[in-house]
Amino acid sequence: MTRLVGVFLVVAGLLTGCSVFGAAPSPTTTYTDTQGQQITVDWVDYPADAGVDGEVLLGRADQTGLETEARELVGDLRAAITDASGLAMASTEAEREWFKSENWFPSGGNGYGGESLLITLNCCDLTTNAAPGRAQWQSVLDAASEVTVAAGLGPLVLEQDSPAMRADPEWSQSYRDQYCNLEGGECWVWRASVYDGVQWVSFTIENVALDPTGVAATEAEKFDRPLDSIMFSYGATVVRSGKSDEYARAIQPFLGLVQPASTTSD
Repeated sequence: MTRLVGVFLVVAGLLTGCSVFGAAPSPTTTYTDTQGQQITVDWVDYPADAGVDGEVLLGRADQTGLETEARELVGDLRAAITDASGLAMASTEAEREWFKSENWFPSGGNGYGGESLLITLNCCDLTTNAAPGRAQWQSVLDAASEVTVAAGLGPLVLEQDSPAMRADPEWSQSYRDQYCNLEGGECWVWRASVYDGVQWVSFTIENVALDPTGVAATEAEKFDRPLDSIMFSYGATVVRSGKSDEYARAIQPFLGLVQPASTTSD
């Protein structure tokens, strides 16, 4: 948005009071609007979570409406991976239970001492009982990415190619030493993910028997996990059922503002 002429953060509350209770005060943002008026918002009233772009949730499905959209995406991913790999995928739990209450996790707070209206779903874990040869891995990943792109999430990005890992040479080297120790630096596990600010998909294809150290295969056998498989899971953070109108009203004063750092751990 372009309504902001000047913006600055201040801390609301008395430091002495906060010291007594050991809690950081919620931050406030003051800006000058296009009419020249100073507006102050207190982030304790932010209806999303600290670090979450609340604007992207406007107009998106809420908790009640998510299931249809999610099942379509999961079904398309399953079909694409099966077609590309020749391997059937099975859910780790009954598919009718994907959206049961136990798979929903309400946000405990907004990170500024206030209430969040968001809730997170983790569900829909699907896996194969084998993996194709390494030469097929790219085509399987590409097929899955075509689905996530078509759904508006964007392409799946391999962990070793992610901006976060590229920005941390020590982490990148440690990862490659552990998982990419095949001839030519090839990896025996590919982990990829995509997140559009609302929904995410996590994808893994691996063959731990290829790990030349034998450590991965030993760990898999110890925990009765398959040596090779393709797996993916789905999740989303959305507005809680029945709260869409309240959320849309509450988010308005915060649109276009730079979020301060979280002040609480809720």
